[in-house]
Amino acid sequence: MKNLIVIFCIAISTISLMNAQSVRIGSLEFSVKKKAPGDTIMEIVSNDPCPPCPSDDKSRSKSKYKYHETSFFAGLGFMVPDYSSDYYTALGGNSLNIDAGWQYRYSLSRRFSIGGTLQYSYYNYRMRDAASDPIFMEEVIGHPINPDDIDKQMYRTHNAAAGVYTRFYIVPTRWHSNNDGMYLDLGIQGDFAFSKYYKINTHSSGKDKYHDNYAFNPFMASAYVRLGWEWFAVVARYRLTDAFNSKALPMDLPPLSIGIQFM
Repeated sequence: MKNLIVIFCIAISTISLMNAQSVRIGSLEFSVKKKAPGDTIMEIVSNDPCPPCPSDDKSRSKSKYKYHETSFFAGLGFMVPDYSSDYYTALGGNSLNIDAGWQYRYSLSRRFSIGGTLQYSYYNYRMRDAASDPIFMEEVIGHPINPDDIDKQMYRTHNAAAGVYTRFYIVPTRWHSNNDGMYLDLGIQGDFAFSKYYKINTHSSGKDKYHDNYAFNPFMASAYVRLGWEWFAVVARYRLTDAFNSKALPMDLPPLSIGIQFM
């Protein structure tokens, strides 16, 4: 009796399988196909992915370096004196610039990235002969000053600045590590001087400030090169535009500064 039941179940399953053409059990699919009159074949198909499936390592290696990073930076630079007839004398050790702000960087590959900066910049030019120039004295100061009475004279600006740069990794960084390796940045920067003035200290009258919106240019553009290792960098910046209006004053300020930055 048991044998008859087993045979009956097998027969019913066979008829159902032939009528349904395909039966799915878990991830397996049983298919019945008629190849020719009187010939029937059965296929078994698995829906599980092939273990292990090959991965696209090339695309993964290319995309894994695409990430962005924001960090704070600060720097100190010193003006390089230029004693030619085109510039007022600026004393190198006492003429400096200070930068502080945020930089954004987007890495496109292991060797290359692009970025931007938003910062505050301060420039202080310690001058020596500006008050002795008759044109500068007439345009900015407005009255003659005895050179022997002068203690200090300087030109200062407070600026809001923004820039863009490209970074080339000489020694590439590891993926998402805090080590930036060795890199070279090439960038341009624009400054807007929201405060600019000439300041003079005399023995007789003390400190005086002179603001001149015509003689002092509010906008400046500069190019810079930055060579860095991890969190430390050496920066050379060259001003591309004049600090003083050439229609008002015959000479300008030295354009080159060299300094350091900390990321």
